[in-house]
Amino acid sequence: MPKKHLKFKRQDLKNLVEAEYGIRVLEMHEIDRGILLYTGSGIKLLKKCKRDEAKIVFAAHAYEHIRSKGFDNISCINRTQSGGFQVSYESQPYMLQDFTTGKIFAIKTVEDAERAGELLARLHKAAVGFVPPPGCHARVDWGKWMEKFKSYAFNIKRYREAVEQKGANSKLDKLFIKNVDTHYDRMYRAYLIMKNFGYLDKVQQSMQLNQLAHKQFRKHSIICSEKDELFVCAMEDCAYDIPEIDLADLLESFSGSKRLELTKAALQGYSKVSCIDRKTIKIIQAFLLQPKRFYKVVDKCYGRKKNYTESELSNKLEKSIKKEVRKDCLIEFLENL
Repeated sequence: MPKKHLKFKRQDLKNLVEAEYGIRVLEMHEIDRGILLYTGSGIKLLKKCKRDEAKIVFAAHAYEHIRSKGFDNISCINRTQSGGFQVSYESQPYMLQDFTTGKIFAIKTVEDAERAGELLARLHKAAVGFVPPPGCHARVDWGKWMEKFKSYAFNIKRYREAVEQKGANSKLDKLFIKNVDTHYDRMYRAYLIMKNFGYLDKVQQSMQLNQLAHKQFRKHSIICSEKDELFVCAMEDCAYDIPEIDLADLLESFSGSKRLELTKAALQGYSKVSCIDRKTIKIIQAFLLQPKRFYKVVDKCYGRKKNYTESELSNKLEKSIKKEVRKDCLIEFLENL
């Protein structure tokens, strides 16, 4: 939100929050993620909603369910006095969340990684059994990944044939043709791993448990409080899915020379709470193997025709290729576990 809103409409915001939520606002200031409010009920964050209301309602009830299962280290979307989860400010929807003072958990040591893995396992354990109330827009990703990987591989092959047919004359086309076979193989291998190592069994198990996944669980999704407690944030994209997708996201977010040590420690931390079997490792490997960044760019180039210049797309494709290569050591490490 532009700073002029705070300068000229501070009183409007104060009146809105106090009227809608029944709390007293003592002070406020702007941060990158929204407007920080110091209230008589603790520190709150007012931020613009990037999802439609039904999805926010789903996420809000998911937060409440997780907390009701004893997992308190997670932010809540506050209810208004009328029971809703959004307010309107300047014709835009906003939500109010509890705010944890602290910093993003850096995960620099094996002890940090083990704590992160254990935190994720406890989150998953608390996220079973969730049944949303009527009217929620539930995001359901159970069972879609295996066929998506197969479909993406088919599309990559189709794009290659189209480029070869017209002639790969541009820098973008030449870069694509040079790397397409490697990334097609990665995508198809990811599909085969899903098919041969029990992905559908994991889906069935998750469905029986009504299992929620965070869907964006990377190291920046963890806040370390001033008291050295770990809190989970940014769960607005949560969905029904298998836990392995969160584990893959967490492991992929590790970087640096200790990346493999951090991976091993995070898996050990997770296994303190929930079992990790061979199928779990292979499915994590498949999620990492699929070249999602490469596919996203080539789909913009040759599929959906997004409004980018050829130079921009070439740079994006080059960066995506480098990022996919960085995952190779992690994929090989998991293969040898």
